[in-house]
Amino acid sequence: MDKKSSLIGAICLLVAFFLMAWDSAPIPRNYPTTPTPESVEHHRAPEVASIDDVGVEVKPEPVEEKVVPKPASFIHLENDEICVYLSSLGAGIQDVQIKQYPKKRKGTEPFVFNESAPWPALSLAFGQHDRWLLGNYTVTQRTPTRAIFQRRLKSGIVIEREYRLSQGDNAYVIDTATRLKNTSPKNLDLGDVFIHLGYFPTTEGDMMGEYLNFGYYDGKKAHFLTRNDFRASSGFLGLGKASAKNVITGDDKVVWGSVKNQFFTGIYTPKTPGNGFVALPKELENTTSHEESVMGSLRFPVGVLQSGQVKSLEGEFYIGPKDYVLLDRLGQAQDLVMQFGVFGFVSKMLLLLMKGIYTLIGNWGVTVILLTVIVKLLLWPLTTAQVRSSRKMTRLQEPLKKLKEKYRDNPQKLQAETLKLFKDNRVNPAAGCLPVFIQIPIFLGLYFMLRTTAEMRFASFLWIPDLSLPDTVVRIGAFPINVLPLIMTASMIWQMKVMPSVSVDGAQKWVFKLMPVLFLVFCYNFPAALVLYWTVQNLLTILQQMILNKKNDEALLLDDMGAVGTKKRKNF
Repeated sequence: MDKKSSLIGAICLLVAFFLMAWDSAPIPRNYPTTPTPESVEHHRAPEVASIDDVGVEVKPEPVEEKVVPKPASFIHLENDEICVYLSSLGAGIQDVQIKQYPKKRKGTEPFVFNESAPWPALSLAFGQHDRWLLGNYTVTQRTPTRAIFQRRLKSGIVIEREYRLSQGDNAYVIDTATRLKNTSPKNLDLGDVFIHLGYFPTTEGDMMGEYLNFGYYDGKKAHFLTRNDFRASSGFLGLGKASAKNVITGDDKVVWGSVKNQFFTGIYTPKTPGNGFVALPKELENTTSHEESVMGSLRFPVGVLQSGQVKSLEGEFYIGPKDYVLLDRLGQAQDLVMQFGVFGFVSKMLLLLMKGIYTLIGNWGVTVILLTVIVKLLLWPLTTAQVRSSRKMTRLQEPLKKLKEKYRDNPQKLQAETLKLFKDNRVNPAAGCLPVFIQIPIFLGLYFMLRTTAEMRFASFLWIPDLSLPDTVVRIGAFPINVLPLIMTASMIWQMKVMPSVSVDGAQKWVFKLMPVLFLVFCYNFPAALVLYWTVQNLLTILQQMILNKKNDEALLLDDMGAVGTKKRKNF
């Protein structure tokens, strides 16, 4: 790999890093501190107004609304993967303990969905997205994995809500059903029903709050709203200027809706798609740092219920890790929650390869190293061809200089003679860039994959306690000292020293000198797994370059001519 090719690739990567940084403005990191309850009695009911009645006669009549400040009671359902606490207020999900994933490294408390949220997940609102029906329900049936709640309203509407936990491969899925029955002799109009999706707290590795968002899938494309979508923006040179928003609504088809953070997600997939959504930023007052989140609800048209008629809203609610294999099994593109980006196909292939390696090795750090070795071996022939091309280009520098002097006043002739020189010497200038451009999607694919897969969370290697975070060993004041990016930078400097150098001007020389520093700045707070990959990649490139450097120009030329001769004999 020559220095010019490395320069092109490095500049492309730096541009990609800049665009990723531009897409997310820095947001202060805040962490919920409410402890996971050791028993159902430790839960607290949300202090929000309840609506005592819903459903009006088709001929509109006033509906009385009043606050019912009754205390909540709780029951829990449990399987091998999750423990679900259900609240009598709204018959919703107060929170979910994800049993196999601890809240803290080396901790025993599980990670908790909807912890410290203002109201239960899957709460219902009628008519308007903020008219939450949070009155008390009665438990009518219950087993360890199934519960049914019921509530009768003054209007004659009976609401029945059922929850069932799955087992086996679908142990993170909660089957839900909300049945609305009109027991009144009158026809009642319920209008639209909104189902709230709950909340995930942020994680330490999501420094920008990039993955703390609400999303939905319209059957063709997944859309995600972050906190930045609600904030005022001056845009770029006036383009894209936007004012602050308190709420964002849409009338799109909704195949599923999601809330998530960096490693976990809740995805509600209704049996019948919704016809809209509501998303809003919400400050969580139960946290010491007043953390801000994005919450969302899905809209379903219920409309008029005839006397005696029953309408049912059914769906599946996945609450668990962002595991590509598990999400893909859900069957309706729920894996798009991973947000792998434009090189998602690369991320998926690399993730499946890593899972296979990990099954044999059992250590994620070693898995990343072996993955790097495999990628390097696959690219080895291309890199070797690049070195040959670079050597030939070096030998052609003097003839090229003479052509430039001879035809400096005739650009068309200069171009023609240059192409003829390349053809006669079997040189393809573009060949030197091919391995670099192949590395870019691999690197970016790894970047998005390693940042969002739950498997990498709390995975340790050597001195690195968590491969999903920077490998900070100490802090000087507020500044972290990360060792691996420094090793990566040293490997880049070494790599540039052993590379063959096609003639470069003064400006390019300065760029070469600054490139390791720029990479250090951009990669300093990257996940350690990604920096480990790039460091090992640099070391393998140095090893390959040293092996190829032992072959003199004549040996490489003979190898190339032998390949060409073989091709000619085959053609003959």
